[in-house]
Amino acid sequence: MPTARAGVRSPVLVLTIMIFASGASILSTDLYAPTLPHLPAYFGTDAATVQLTMALNLGAYALAQLIWGPLADRFGRRGIFVLGMGAFALTVVAAALSQTIGQLIVARVLMGAAASVEAVLVLAVIGDLYEGEKSAKVFAIYGMVISLVPAAGPIIGGFVFEWFGWRANFYLLAGIVVLVFALGLARLPETLPTAERTALRLREIVVGYGQLLSRGAFVSVSLTLGLAIGAIFAYLTEAPFILIDIHGVATRYFGLYQAVIVLAFFIGSLVASRVVARIGVRRLFAVGVWSGSLSGLLVIIAVAVGETPATLTAAMSVFAFALGPLFATAPVLAFERIPDQGRGMSAAMLSTFEMGGGALGALFVSLTPQGTAWPLAICVSGSGLLLLVFGLLALRPKWRDTPPAR
Repeated sequence: MPTARAGVRSPVLVLTIMIFASGASILSTDLYAPTLPHLPAYFGTDAATVQLTMALNLGAYALAQLIWGPLADRFGRRGIFVLGMGAFALTVVAAALSQTIGQLIVARVLMGAAASVEAVLVLAVIGDLYEGEKSAKVFAIYGMVISLVPAAGPIIGGFVFEWFGWRANFYLLAGIVVLVFALGLARLPETLPTAERTALRLREIVVGYGQLLSRGAFVSVSLTLGLAIGAIFAYLTEAPFILIDIHGVATRYFGLYQAVIVLAFFIGSLVASRVVARIGVRRLFAVGVWSGSLSGLLVIIAVAVGETPATLTAAMSVFAFALGPLFATAPVLAFERIPDQGRGMSAAMLSTFEMGGGALGALFVSLTPQGTAWPLAICVSGSGLLLLVFGLLALRPKWRDTPPAR
């Protein structure tokens, strides 16, 4: 583990708690995903309405970060973390108690808004503790560790569903979130010194976000990540219906296919962590952009020749492997030359782009015809091509020299 900046005690403990929080947030999707094809019959609705529980959850997750970021810059990381995790636990229980699809949609929206606190704080806290290539290496290690969660989540979720029903997954998640809340309350130190905190004024918040949006490189990197996340969540939203409903994969085995994809991302992140110091952040980002774009085309090829669970998983695995370098380096480039005092806001804006892309990807496959893998293939391949455009724009020297936000 790289050495942290001076002045922060127990950086490994801080990162461990952040990883647990991210894991809980990921499980809110991955424990739930295998149950999606079974909920239309339970609630007496259609697949598109059930898929809205994913798309709107991600939309709330994206937008709420614009609030969490300024709060974390004003009041520090620890208190906001505890507040967000407490709200997260309550919304998970509300989802478990839902009696109608409308109640479940509302609970999922509130869950996304609460869970998003971890996305802001992970980016901000790593930025508080590390910088430059050290930061890129920590992001890569973080990506490797956290990728184990979506590997295990759908497997666990599938078995829990078959044994105990869909509500049991939410009760399991509630217990995990309460544990993370307790860890944060008892052991999480503050990483943002009082002297570096900013005032909470609406005008300054609006101006601050406006300045971030005026930075070409920041916006391009953020859009690149958003497109990658959009492709991933399009898969997470549509794959249960493709594999379980169309191809007859048993619910309890659905997670095994996703585990292969996650393993590919893990290996990609591992490679990125090993080579970033040797080739540099910018070159590694360029590798991720090009490989992510080209590998996205494999998904549309797999569907064009008649996809099977194996070929679709193989194509998505290559795409996931290619994203390892991208996710390790993009946050470093996005935060480049941004003052420490605005890191919470910049983390919020970056993650809003990411999860906004996820929401749009999930919404796209929800609103397009069901019973075919073509919407997923178009979304992943199209995202890959746009990812190349914005990734190359982010590397333009003219945009890299944009003055820092103030």
